[in-house]
Amino acid sequence: MRAHPRIAARREREARRGRLGKGRFDLLVKELVAVIRLAFAAGATATLFGLEGPLRAGIRADLCRQGWRWQDADDMAREMLDEAFRAVRATRPGWDEGQPEWTIHAGTMIERTCCARCHAPLPEGRRRFCSDLCRNSHHGHISRLKEMDEARAVRSAIHWI
Repeated sequence: MRAHPRIAARREREARRGRLGKGRFDLLVKELVAVIRLAFAAGATATLFGLEGPLRAGIRADLCRQGWRWQDADDMAREMLDEAFRAVRATRPGWDEGQPEWTIHAGTMIERTCCARCHAPLPEGRRRFCSDLCRNSHHGHISRLKEMDEARAVRSAIHWI
């Protein structure tokens, strides 16, 4: 089904500019807010950010199908989702909370049985690392990750695995 000529012309202009009109932007953000709230309230996602990846990819794909360049479409999808998350007052956890080492839950410590770095059994008296070498290596790696820009951090994390 073809869009009305005025709608098609507007979408063409937006694609060339790499920007949505304010009215369309606001309407789409409002719809995203509704989807995010509904999914979270229904228990379909554990956090308000649970659909961020699929929503961003879907928005980006739709914009690309309308003639947008990939980077412009991705930037717009990110901008729309950022605005939607602000509207639902979603706050991202800190960097440390997103790491596997974050083991505090409801005020209790999850007991470890193996080294957080090399996964060897923990010797008696050691709570997280099997040796000082593993501890120092792990903390050095985490410090370097925190100091990296996004692209280098991704490459380093992939190499680390």
